[in-house]
Amino acid sequence: MQRLSENVRLLGNGYFNYYVVGQTEAVVIECGMSAGVAIFSRQWAKMGDKPRVKSILALHSHFDHVCGIPMLKALFPDTRVLASAAAQKVLTLDKVLTALSKADEVVSEAYFRAGLVAEKPGQLKISLMNVDQAVGEGDLIIVGDDLHLSILEAPGHSPCSIAAYLETEQVMFVSDAAGYRAPEGLMSPVFFQDYDLYMDTIRKLMTYPTEILAVGHGEVVVSQDKVQQFYQQSLAAAEGAFNNIKEKLASGEQEGNIAAELFQTYIKGGLAFYPRNMMLGSMYQLIKNVKARM
Repeated sequence: MQRLSENVRLLGNGYFNYYVVGQTEAVVIECGMSAGVAIFSRQWAKMGDKPRVKSILALHSHFDHVCGIPMLKALFPDTRVLASAAAQKVLTLDKVLTALSKADEVVSEAYFRAGLVAEKPGQLKISLMNVDQAVGEGDLIIVGDDLHLSILEAPGHSPCSIAAYLETEQVMFVSDAAGYRAPEGLMSPVFFQDYDLYMDTIRKLMTYPTEILAVGHGEVVVSQDKVQQFYQQSLAAAEGAFNNIKEKLASGEQEGNIAAELFQTYIKGGLAFYPRNMMLGSMYQLIKNVKARM
């Protein structure tokens, strides 16, 4: 556990970050997946001066950000799960829930083999992977008398992506909406929904004074200068990937070869634990989004 500010504490192991916002009452931001919540639970048990968790906020509906919901609900049975309306809708679809559960199982097994968790989590209770309340642009999540989070729409990475801003301490919780930076420092472009929306979201986030950029994976970014550097690096990485893909398509290179090259370049760090077919599919999605603008 690391205290990032007076009202924000960081839990998890870097592969999956969890944020506890508030002191007497709190919101848990980011839901991760089963293996991540197993780590969170052990840290929570050891944490002194625990707040009462009122709600859990999922910032988008990709498997590695929602499959921890059932375990978090078990840990905090009186809480409500909040997410965007798009995320709330997608988490009612049986086909989607089955696919999410399978991905969660694969990554949990990889975590166990790598020694990152002492034992494999139990079977995911997908019936509990639902959202109780939808939130969107302009909504406020009241944490305490003088503490609230402002919700921002943050599309581009996914249609259901939102961000949350703690103005009093200039903390921006972005999940994956502003890119993924691997431990090696490589920034992966993750415009899986739409390139233009992704770039617009990053530029929008840049307008908020931010002392702490609370990302979904990897190292939390601290200081306004470093936050702006992160955003600039993410914009440059996305533009570079876009132009690279566009040039290869224009030269007639096969999409399969382009996807394989993108996979080798960008699937680093925690992403390497994810199902290969899923991540390769994400590379094809980047290609599709570039083709849509050609």
